[in-house]
Amino acid sequence: MQISFQRWAAGLALIGFSYGCAHAPLEKAEDPQKLIVQACAPGSLVKSVKGSAWMKLQSKEVSGQFPANVISQGPEDLRLEVTNLLGGTEAVITVQGRHYEVNVPSKKKGTKAQKEEGSGSWGGIPLQWATDLFLGRIPCPAATVLSGSKISVGDSGDLTVETPASLEHEVEKYVYHFRKWEGTPWPESLHWERQGAFANAVDFKFDDPEDKTRSPKKWEAKSSRGEVKVRWKDRDIAH
Repeated sequence: MQISFQRWAAGLALIGFSYGCAHAPLEKAEDPQKLIVQACAPGSLVKSVKGSAWMKLQSKEVSGQFPANVISQGPEDLRLEVTNLLGGTEAVITVQGRHYEVNVPSKKKGTKAQKEEGSGSWGGIPLQWATDLFLGRIPCPAATVLSGSKISVGDSGDLTVETPASLEHEVEKYVYHFRKWEGTPWPESLHWERQGAFANAVDFKFDDPEDKTRSPKKWEAKSSRGEVKVRWKDRDIAH
């Protein structure tokens, strides 16, 4: 089934600032066009976020638990300042598009600062999603490919979106699982996978919807490359 991009965009604008806290499982299958709007609504109108969060990471790049000061600026800029319990800076991680850079300041006189760079993923997060996740958005197909995607709702109420292949895009599959929140479906988990030469798969979990923006204040991402858990302590948003 094809979905009208105009209806999708209009739907996002209408529900982007819903609020509330009640939640319950979905009782029956929903219209797939309405569900894709609900899946992509959280944080859709948020342009930038500044705040602090607690993070737990397990990957080849970094492992541990730590607080971080966060600045996330759409569409592709992210800055994380990792701090210790005394408030000192342990590392600064910046993400621009699909490239990351980690800078660790020298801790003792005479020692050198450290720098690491890479691309693709960091700490288990595919960098194509990093900025969006910290903005409070749910990973969704690009608008340019959504209109040609196959979209369906299964017996369990899960929404499946499969994007078409092209010269610019490999086939991607999104499977959203919802629960009721303030009377409407809210995406509490997502299984995403990409086929082709750069095959990958990530399982996301979302919780604690934020009033007005519907953004998850708790989320995690797990793949074969690592695992990330984030819990916001405070968020200051701009839209």
